[in-house]
Amino acid sequence: MSRDPSGVRVVALHVPDLPLQRVRRGREPGADGERPLAVVAEGRVAHCDPAARAAGVRPGGTVAEALAACGRLVLAQLEPAADRAALRALAEALLGLAPAVELSPPDVLLLDAGAAHLLAPRGGAREAGEEALARRAVAAAAEMGYAARAAVATGRGPARALAIHAAADGGPPGALFPGSPAAAPPGPPVPVPPGATAGALAPLPLQALGLSPDVAARLAGLGVRDAGALARLPAGALAHRFGPAGVLAARLARGEDDSPLVPYLPATLPEEGLELEAPAETAEPLLFGLKRLADRVAARLAGRGLGATRLRIVLRLDPRGEERIVAPLASPTASAARWLLPVKEQLFSLRLPGAVTGLRLAALEVAPIASEQLAFGDRPEALDALEGVLARLAVRLGDGALFAAEPVDRHRPEGAYRTVPFRPERGRRQAAPPRAERRLAAPALPLPAVAEAAAPDGEPGQPAAPPVPAIPYAREPAAPPDGPPRPTRLLAAPVPVVAEGEGGRLTALRLGDRARAVLAMDGPERLRGEWWASPFDRDYYRVRLDGLGDCWVYRDGRDGRLYLHGFFD
Repeated sequence: MSRDPSGVRVVALHVPDLPLQRVRRGREPGADGERPLAVVAEGRVAHCDPAARAAGVRPGGTVAEALAACGRLVLAQLEPAADRAALRALAEALLGLAPAVELSPPDVLLLDAGAAHLLAPRGGAREAGEEALARRAVAAAAEMGYAARAAVATGRGPARALAIHAAADGGPPGALFPGSPAAAPPGPPVPVPPGATAGALAPLPLQALGLSPDVAARLAGLGVRDAGALARLPAGALAHRFGPAGVLAARLARGEDDSPLVPYLPATLPEEGLELEAPAETAEPLLFGLKRLADRVAARLAGRGLGATRLRIVLRLDPRGEERIVAPLASPTASAARWLLPVKEQLFSLRLPGAVTGLRLAALEVAPIASEQLAFGDRPEALDALEGVLARLAVRLGDGALFAAEPVDRHRPEGAYRTVPFRPERGRRQAAPPRAERRLAAPALPLPAVAEAAAPDGEPGQPAAPPVPAIPYAREPAAPPDGPPRPTRLLAAPVPVVAEGEGGRLTALRLGDRARAVLAMDGPERLRGEWWASPFDRDYYRVRLDGLGDCWVYRDGRDGRLYLHGFFD
């Protein structure tokens, strides 16, 4: 499917009264008792909602006139910077729908519809794919809390003009359709075909073409009151009387706009906020508000193909101050449902010094989300459950308590790995690993294995060896495929042991204050090297000890002493 030669096909998404919608969505439902709302700037009403209009408030009127007409009116100041940030946030959520999304301030987004035919049913026309893309864009805006409407046309300027003005000024049926978080679009939308763009623009007012009010007034004095009349004027006369702006407006009225879209590239991580209707002193209302924020932040990350690995929650306290919480996640995800468990764990374990009046949720760290392709036998619900368990452990044990051991190319066993964030594998892309490797690919948690193993079984009063954290390998490191196996748990620091024997035969190893009988022994395997830094020379044995199982023990070639270094589970 080739592009239209006269210009790119564009879906223009218009958010009417964006400042008003931004203020409303930033407050909890029910805030201010759903009183009439108006956005004011320099003492005059810039935007007002239907309830305020019904009470007699009009855009352009003074604040005093508005309050006289509606004493219950809630006033909010116009914040252009916040409105631009809201438009950028909505663009992030749409990045997953189209090859390019352009910001067209103050309240329009332009989507490249060149690949929309891929959304059409098999054998369907391009218009069906463009209609599907427009519907998805409106639905995505609704999920972000904005009521929007869309138009599909050839060229950036025509699509933008149709999206803003067609509904109110009698545009072509179906070219424009409204969408809101609470209502579905009425009737099937029909995009403007490439050859009908000029006809769709003809009934629009001159302001839709971007002309300044004084130029529009001069044209109106000549009897030119809509885009169709402007399109019929000769280009030479327009250039002489109105300059380049008049020529550009006439080309736009004829549907001639081949300028390319300027893609928007986000520069910051997403963050969303919410004002609470009343100060909250329990976790339940906070969870309700955080669910809304999580849906919005997740939609923005999903549009960029990213998943959060750490979230930051900021609770604004009454009367002043704030509480900051960091929630680690088990794996990168843009699913808000998977965020709620660690967020809930954090909230219910928190003792706040005061009531909460506002919430903010931000993605603190992110990572690309790898594509998944499940194989027969995969159980995604098991991985989801594992992620829930890991999220709880990360919250209760502390940030950084969960890690995995990744092998590196070194001969020294304690240096043959490095710690990396633990990420459960979602979806197999190759044959299943051997049984032993699947068993070893477990959550890498520090375990006081030596202290537990060295404690005598059923013998109170015996001192145990000091706790030594055991670091499990993620898989068999550094050993060749046909070489001796490696232990599943490696001690962070080797523990000295004392050999006991009779007649030159090793019979027991003393660990701490207890001697454990040697049931079997295999070896040695010599490991040596790193002469350039800190040389080592060791003979490793696999020794089966009574009450401990198979252990990894080595004799140090420098001093001849024995050390316990790991366990074979």
